[in-house]
Amino acid sequence: MTSKPLFTTLVITLFLSLVSPMSFAASILKLPSSAEVKVLNGQTFDGGREVTLVEGTNQIVFRYVINYRDSGMQTQFNSDPVILTFDANNAEYELSLPSIRNKNAANKFNNTPSVTLRSNQSNSVAYQADILRKDGLQLGRDYQEELLTYNQTQQLASVAAFAPTNTVPTNVASASTVAPAQPQVITPKTIAEDQAEISEMLDYWYNKANAETKAKFKAKISQ
Repeated sequence: MTSKPLFTTLVITLFLSLVSPMSFAASILKLPSSAEVKVLNGQTFDGGREVTLVEGTNQIVFRYVINYRDSGMQTQFNSDPVILTFDANNAEYELSLPSIRNKNAANKFNNTPSVTLRSNQSNSVAYQADILRKDGLQLGRDYQEELLTYNQTQQLASVAAFAPTNTVPTNVASASTVAPAQPQVITPKTIAEDQAEISEMLDYWYNKANAETKAKFKAKISQ
């Protein structure tokens, strides 16, 4: 007679042998060589062409970098950073980017980023895409910090779960309010100090003046 623990072990072993290995594999996202991922789920990313996803909502920031010929000249297109948000569910995903062959296509992508996202379970996967915009100088951008700020909004591809709010400790907050502002004591200048300052100003402007203005100045003080 088979003991109960042994029978349970046999049932579990049989179940595992019947289940597809993919059921326990992590979801992954395959990227084209022209996609440079900067942030993955709120963390800086510096990996390769395969991204390990979490089950549920995922969010990446990437740039589309590709060369094309425009009027016979080789031109590099380095897109604005694109935010892509989608749900993963135990599958293998693949990202495809549109062809960029001229400046108009490049501008169109920057204005309205459109990509193709497929999985081994579906030909079309729903997603939300937006541009992570920043005014002014674009060098040395902190994508992780910018995305955190973006996720605190209600914009198209924002994910509140990736935007934790930082609370200020009570003791720090109270400490900042305990010490009252010290009154600023202003000591009035003496007559001698005022006259010395006026004399310096007169010397400065007299030396700046041309000959005609100097003559007028001398005429006025001699009256």
